[in-house]
Amino acid sequence: MKWFAALLTLILLATPAPAQPARVEAVRENSTARFALHWSGTVTTETQRDGRELVLRFSRPLGEISGELPLDRVPERLESWVDNILYGYDSVVLVLGAGVEAAVATDPAGLSVALTRSPAAAPAREAQAADRAAQRRLDYFRALALMEGGDVRPARTLLRDLLAQDPKDAQSTALLAQAEERLGRWRDAIMAYDTALELTPDEPSLVRGKALLLHETADRSRLDLDWQKVRNADMQRIARFSGVQELGRSTSLTWALERREVDVDSARRGDGRLEPFHGARSRLEAALVHDWPELERSTLSLYAAPQTLGAGYSHLWRGDESETRAGFAWSEPSFAFLEGIVDGGRRDRLFVQHENRLSDRWSLSLGGGYNRYGLSGEADLARSATLEGSLRYTLNAVGPLASVAYVLDAEYVAHREERQDANGQPYIPLPAATREVHALQLNVEDYLTDYVRYAAQIGYAYDRRGRSGPQGAISLGWEPADNLELGFRASHARSTARGTASAVNSAGVTLVWRY
Repeated sequence: MKWFAALLTLILLATPAPAQPARVEAVRENSTARFALHWSGTVTTETQRDGRELVLRFSRPLGEISGELPLDRVPERLESWVDNILYGYDSVVLVLGAGVEAAVATDPAGLSVALTRSPAAAPAREAQAADRAAQRRLDYFRALALMEGGDVRPARTLLRDLLAQDPKDAQSTALLAQAEERLGRWRDAIMAYDTALELTPDEPSLVRGKALLLHETADRSRLDLDWQKVRNADMQRIARFSGVQELGRSTSLTWALERREVDVDSARRGDGRLEPFHGARSRLEAALVHDWPELERSTLSLYAAPQTLGAGYSHLWRGDESETRAGFAWSEPSFAFLEGIVDGGRRDRLFVQHENRLSDRWSLSLGGGYNRYGLSGEADLARSATLEGSLRYTLNAVGPLASVAYVLDAEYVAHREERQDANGQPYIPLPAATREVHALQLNVEDYLTDYVRYAAQIGYAYDRRGRSGPQGAISLGWEPADNLELGFRASHARSTARGTASAVNSAGVTLVWRY
């Protein structure tokens, strides 16, 4: 067997070691550039300059290049510095740009080539133009990477700088439209889409992007008809007519007119009497909404209802992945309680809300407020603090969009007026009740066809201060034309806001007309 061991040793000695991959670097700076090749072990190098060709030879084969940059991408990365690259088993030839000088520095693991421009030879006009084009291309990809990483504002700034240098840069204009849209600046996004379409007419992605944005932000009117039944209590038929109208100068008008027809066998009146109520109440809300240049929005609202007139203001601050809203409402008509519908309910409110997209899958919302409830002529019948929030996880974003969420809806009543009726019996004019509802929900939505979509929700709500139970909702939307949408919805829940915990069943239809 000795002869076999000797033969095996000779074979192993004769077999070349597997080539270790070389790592290539190509870095472009303002006035210099650098090319480097390194191995994980030691290597000897030889260099030779022949005109514009720089020949690099190594004592090891190049092997499979590691890292993200292959050798054939070097001229693209070092445009105007390296015009071409040739390579073989253990050699690399760099074809240098006109007027480019190369200083080679070797080390035990490889070499680095520092590229500079010869002071005696000013770069040709073509090389300068190529330099500028290469820098613009790098800046564009930087902006794209910022967008993909969620840093939309710095990406927008970089894209605006690029367009200031070259207003006919269609690629940067199209990306700017997406950045403005993601930041909620839809008017600026529409203008960017228009410019990009002038530069690249009929580009499908631009046509589709602009059409979807116009569809979402178009002036529109909406009619909602709902039927709501609270078990062992009232029946309501609710009609709501609302709309949005663009006024120009980044300002729009929103409005909503609501009418409720109520049938109930026993309703508590302000003086304590219990009597049937079969009637209707209406309320009107109109608001001016102004979008500011720095991603902020102001909303000034006016409210009107029989025996009630009020106003409100809110302000919104938008970040790359978050929104914060704060405001107040004074004498806002409130139909949350049956007593408020019957006797002119009103609410004064201070609030703050924050939403944040934590990642591609996680989102968080938090909010808090202070409320004071009253009836016509009596502003302070109950006071409370509210706390709301949700934590949502997206299960999948392709196909049916599915998510699970934890939702908190809490109201803590600090004061509630108690009185006596004409017979000396105690009663509560406005029965605000403490609730602390913790709910788990599963949501699914998707398109059945190009113009028909559905959404479904199922969950369970646990009220730590009251009764608990299942909840669910389903909706269906159909767009028979670009400017027309029809919808149907139905839901089951508990009326915890009223403090009754009675089951509430509702159904409704919607008609939206865009113009």
